[in-house]
Amino acid sequence: MDDYTWRKRLEARRRRRQQERLFALALLVMILTAAFLYFSVYTKTPEYAMREMVEAYRSGDAETFRRHVDLNSITLAAYDDLTSDLFKYDTQLSDRERSLFENFYVLIRRQMCNGAVKVIDIYIDTREWTLPGGILKGRQLGIDYDLLLDRSLIRHTSFIDLEGVEHHGDEATASFSIVEDYSQVPFVLKVTLKDLANESFNIGGNEFELFGKKIKFPGFTFNLSGSDWKIVSVDNYRGYLDAASPILRKNLADYIDATEEIVYRYNRAFEAEQNNFISLQKSPYGIMLANQRTETSNYITNTIIPSLESRQAELDEIPVPEGAQFLADLRKESTRVTILAWQSYIKGITENSAADLDTAESLHKQELVLDQRIEEIVHNSAIARNLPELP
Repeated sequence: MDDYTWRKRLEARRRRRQQERLFALALLVMILTAAFLYFSVYTKTPEYAMREMVEAYRSGDAETFRRHVDLNSITLAAYDDLTSDLFKYDTQLSDRERSLFENFYVLIRRQMCNGAVKVIDIYIDTREWTLPGGILKGRQLGIDYDLLLDRSLIRHTSFIDLEGVEHHGDEATASFSIVEDYSQVPFVLKVTLKDLANESFNIGGNEFELFGKKIKFPGFTFNLSGSDWKIVSVDNYRGYLDAASPILRKNLADYIDATEEIVYRYNRAFEAEQNNFISLQKSPYGIMLANQRTETSNYITNTIIPSLESRQAELDEIPVPEGAQFLADLRKESTRVTILAWQSYIKGITENSAADLDTAESLHKQELVLDQRIEEIVHNSAIARNLPELP
């Protein structure tokens, strides 16, 4: 190989190595730039926050989910949307009563929303829906909180996916595809996000004079806490209710119509059986005699309880449309509790057991509450008949 050819090959090798180094350097710069953009820019965007929230929801990471959702702000606005027509379909209220109750439920807004936050918090931790205790337990505020949650659709709404995020200055709007489980109504839920991070400091940006001229250095703002994008409101929750609720109300009305004859027929039978039961207990001595206890026990066992079981069997044969399951479940629970109450009463009078009689009384009270809830659903009633006193 001559000297010229050898030098040409060396020069080509040097150029190739130089190109390889430049390519490696460019690749490294691109990787570092991408990493910088990801960790310094993308991780502070609302898109990243929402995708992190979605992943946390799916994986059961309650702490991360809470970091991106301001439940207190969301529930206050959602309560207003939910209760805007709460009394619209209550056929038993006069205009004056409707106005009175509407004003009352504005007053208890904070307590109701605190209860909702507690319910959602427990669900995030356990994936089980419960009811709040305290002042919201039972009917102390004159409303069936369980029914209110059912009307909110929160317990039977399935999340599908994040559709996208749009920026609007200091705020952003995220869109989620969801579906109401009973009616299978699809919907795109839109939420507003805000960056709540506010711990920042500035460097520069000050003016000073040098040789008679005013000079201003550029200023830079550094955020100490990074970004804190959170959902602060659900923008079209009322629209979601309006899309799904009419279908659910129609299904409920159809179910009530389908079971009306069964309910009416057995209510007449129960009324007659109740009168017979009262007659069997009458005694000139003020207490039931032994033969009365036996006769009453047999009447309950052979007539009253079979009637309850027969009614429930007929109700179970009626198809339950989506949206009426809540009412069907309440009826079934009422039957179960009523039978248990009668069985405890039988044991109490035949074994002279005060404890069983107390149990029967307690179960009977539960039955009355369930029957009241059923009656309110059937008559589109949102509240109890009397306003409670706030503690």
